[in-house]
Amino acid sequence: GGMGEVFLAERTTGDFAQRAAVKLLAVGWLQPEVQERFRQERRILARLEHPGIARMLDGGVTAQGAPYLAMELVEGRTLTQASQASRATVEERLALFLEVCAAVEYAHRNLVVHRDLKPSNVMVDVTGRVKLLDFGIAKLLAPGGEPQDQPTLLRALTPQYAAPEQVTGDAITTATDVYALGVLLFELLAGRLPYALADHSPFTVEQA
Repeated sequence: GGMGEVFLAERTTGDFAQRAAVKLLAVGWLQPEVQERFRQERRILARLEHPGIARMLDGGVTAQGAPYLAMELVEGRTLTQASQASRATVEERLALFLEVCAAVEYAHRNLVVHRDLKPSNVMVDVTGRVKLLDFGIAKLLAPGGEPQDQPTLLRALTPQYAAPEQVTGDAITTATDVYALGVLLFELLAGRLPYALADHSPFTVEQA
């Protein structure tokens, strides 16, 4: 991504072998607000334990001062790639989509809005199970359902899957993820996005 890299890591000590995905914040992105966002991602992942969400294994800071987190390694394909490769039927695609919904529902019950649901963040592993990834721009909601005040990156979103309130800068709620799920379902069934963007300018995205 734009702010860091993800490495394949292997344990080199101990009596057992273990592989993980290690997400490392780039040294050039060590501004306080970005570091807080990264720590927020770790806090969010630490509270989520669901078979449909890639679990966090560890976290810390490198000798150079860059924060990192070690995640469950998910080997497989994105949701759309997996469906196309297996020539999945409509029923099979809907079954996978319901797994995505179950993971998102669990996150919502834990007051977490993902905010970046898209095929590259929804993997189907080698066993055929869905795994939700990348809570890098996720948002915690207060117990009453309102967004908590916290540092956020400037309009971090993926335009093709962003809900209207993300584009216009309005309040983020669980409905933000529901909108993205709708776009994801459209693409899963139709093989294309519901609308095309000539460019990613705010005006173009808002009009679409």
